[in-house]
Amino acid sequence: MAEILVRDMLPEDEPYVSTCSHVDESDEIDACGAGRRKLLRGLVERGAVVKAALLDGAPVGFAYGVPIESSSWGPLGENLMAIPCLYVTKRASGRGIGRAMMEGIERDAREVGRDGTTVSGFRDVPGAEWFMPAAFFEHIGYVSVDERGREVLFWKPFSSDASPPHFLEPDYTYEPVPGKVVVDLFWNGFCQTSDIEAARVREVCAEFADRVILRERCAEDRDALLACQISRAIFVDGREIGWGYEAPKDGIREAIDEALRAR
Repeated sequence: MAEILVRDMLPEDEPYVSTCSHVDESDEIDACGAGRRKLLRGLVERGAVVKAALLDGAPVGFAYGVPIESSSWGPLGENLMAIPCLYVTKRASGRGIGRAMMEGIERDAREVGRDGTTVSGFRDVPGAEWFMPAAFFEHIGYVSVDERGREVLFWKPFSSDASPPHFLEPDYTYEPVPGKVVVDLFWNGFCQTSDIEAARVREVCAEFADRVILRERCAEDRDALLACQISRAIFVDGREIGWGYEAPKDGIREAIDEALRAR
């Protein structure tokens, strides 16, 4: 019988967790993982919990619980533990590992006096049905608070005094700069995809020298997050661009070239 172990993240789990399971796949991911290890350690010092799952000694999943006031990914709320990401490999699915990690986070949240937990799930995302499936969270007792397109905001209150969370409410206004293309970059270091994307945006913008103005807002800065309530986005002269996965350099470059030609 396969041996399943769910534990608080240990130093030996950090490479797997910090690279979102993509250890040694690329220099870009490894560099991002090094930064995320520092960020995760800082979050743990502020009350976050990180769970690692092993199957027969091999890593097969992870989950995070982050005090909502420290969550750069959202949502917003009071005295809740936000769960921004839960992942179990396909080969390990169906063994109760995801449930065990969620229960571990819920237990830890109760022990430190949180009023409940909250998580976002998704319905019918083509090609990514495995990522944070809403049906799973419903199955383990989470209740919908709100829906926005395919995204569903769930919570599990621990008491009748708990206040429900709410989605971030984006508030972005494009501020042009005469004679320049303006790239507004919203990013957070918690999400590997966003972190890698931000590095690519900086690199491409530098290619255009003084023809491009790059304005960054990092959601790890709480004031910056609350000001615009955007955790991840790229705008080129006010037009949002995005691919879901990490923005490709060619795509970023093409969007800037198009904005320059439009002048």
